[in-house]
Amino acid sequence: MRALGARLRALRLDAGLTGAVLAQRAGVGQPTVSKVENGRMVPSRDVLDRLSGALGLDASVVAECGLDPRSGGNQVG
Repeated sequence: MRALGARLRALRLDAGLTGAVLAQRAGVGQPTVSKVENGRMVPSRDVLDRLSGALGLDASVVAECGLDPRSGGNQVG
């Protein structure tokens, strides 16, 4: 979970976004972004899709985050 959060945070910072702006663009709460980035929550597939869409990511980048797209957001391994 922490690897996903660290990757999400790095991608967000690379995009020059705050957690609040990412949350707003993704249509999720800012606490959700914070929990995912801090490894306290594994996002559902819907939330992951929203966050990745707000960051302009394609499926290959999402796959690099270590998530199995068929598992509803559960980490692989």
